[in-house]
Amino acid sequence: MTRDRILEAAALEIERNGLTQFRVKRVALEAGISVALLYSYFSDREDLIASALVHRFRAVLLDLAETFTRPMLGVVTAAELRAAMRTVIAEAQVPARTEARIQRIESMSFARHNPTASQGIAEAKKETAQFIVTRVQPLEERGLLAEGMSAVAFARIWYALFFGQIELEGEHALSVGDEEWLTALTVLADGAIRREPSAALG
Repeated sequence: MTRDRILEAAALEIERNGLTQFRVKRVALEAGISVALLYSYFSDREDLIASALVHRFRAVLLDLAETFTRPMLGVVTAAELRAAMRTVIAEAQVPARTEARIQRIESMSFARHNPTASQGIAEAKKETAQFIVTRVQPLEERGLLAEGMSAVAFARIWYALFFGQIELEGEHALSVGDEEWLTALTVLADGAIRREPSAALG
């Protein structure tokens, strides 16, 4: 569809040049249409930017949700869930995931000042949250989570860690080495999964 093509082109323009250097003419050229046709879909430049940010935000969020829940599909034992969480933790450290989280934060920052973007991002969050809960609910039903840990609470913990955590550069009070951070995530995951004799995530 033409509108989707425009949104993809606008998202690329944002990634390449940022919001301050965003140019509608380049978006139209990338989408292979005229500026006049572009404006038949969007009321003005700000509407285009807001719609593109929501489009990108939703795609990033759902991609992260898919990535961080796929390893949990079909697990039936606590040992399998521990193995799945090792995969999730490793995947979360890939540089592309950090870039995706930064894009998410940038979109949310813009949305604070734009009602269209704010509403669209809120809807994308709800859609993603429901997707995650649907994916992790079977873990609770199979008795794989620690006592007192619901599927929703489990999902919220990992949403906060994997969606919100971004790389902190330089030396500061929260500086930890890569191995230390991975160990911390492993300990957290281990605590959220039902204990079994001699079971350990490491």
